Amino acid sequence: MGKEISRRKAASRRKRFVLFASGAALGSALGLIVGSVLTFWLGEGAVRAIQRGIRRLGGDDGRPHFDLLMQ
Repeated sequence: MGKEISRRKAASRRKRFVLFASGAALGSALGLIVGSVLTFWLGEGAVRAIQRGIRRLGGDDGRPHFDLLMQ
């Protein structure tokens, strides 16, 4: 009976790993497809403007911080 339980646990762990790996692969593929479609649909200029806006909201405007260079 002990071997049967350990086999079930091993099968359950393997099944969870396979489901996780499948989900990660599927999510990555869908992300690439959706990103490509959005870029094509909106246009490259609009996507760059959106990226710039997101960077500014995050506090990184893409320019060097001269006050840090002066140290």
